[in-house]
Amino acid sequence: MLDQKVYLDDIYASRKCGGSSFKAVVMMSKESRFINNQAHQGFIQLEEKPTTIAMNKFKQNKLSVVVTEEK
Repeated sequence: MLDQKVYLDDIYASRKCGGSSFKAVVMMSKESRFINNQAHQGFIQLEEKPTTIAMNKFKQNKLSVVVTEEK
């Protein structure tokens, strides 16, 4: 069984979220929603929960934050 937890050490080590636990949670939740929507629309077939997939992507540094400026 894979380690399905994201530890604070993982978050602090992540340069993409800047060590912020808030940003890490936002990154994983947005990815999870995206995966869930893709599954509901029939584009992908899930073998794991969307949250598990999102956490694994975060731990593998495959998620990032795009910051846009408001005018």
